[in-house]
Amino acid sequence: MGKLLAFLLGIAGAIGASQAPSFTDQYMQNLTGRIDELQTLVVEFDQSVGNAGYTRSAAMSECASSSGLLAALCERYAGTVKRYEELVAHKAEILSQNAYVQPLMAAKGLNTGIAESAWSEFTPSVPASPVGAAYAGGGFVGVWAIMRIVFGLLAAPFRRNRYA
Repeated sequence: MGKLLAFLLGIAGAIGASQAPSFTDQYMQNLTGRIDELQTLVVEFDQSVGNAGYTRSAAMSECASSSGLLAALCERYAGTVKRYEELVAHKAEILSQNAYVQPLMAAKGLNTGIAESAWSEFTPSVPASPVGAAYAGGGFVGVWAIMRIVFGLLAAPFRRNRYA
């Protein structure tokens, strides 16, 4: 019974893991949208401080020592620029990998807000690509092997001793 259950759970693992590449695509689309949205604000900020004779880093340095209304405005822009730079770096890290590793890199640095947004729009797909098939195989083998070990350990006390 344990072998059958491990096999069936392995199939469920294959189905679940095979969705990783499709979800990563959805995640990347959402990530790109957020970057594009923030880029508009960062470009406007850079142009504004550039018109005043500053670079972004010089403006941020001056913001660090400001107070009052200027400090409040600077804090907002500093947060926007920081988030933009983090998301751009996260996207670059994912894209620097081959298609087989991208879902793992996305999961490693997963932004929960973006992941929740991507998940709300995600529709499971058939793993028609080699990457999807590889994840399906990995999901099957991983879950099947773990379940075989777990069920083997659970059944061990109930086995008869063959050598007695």
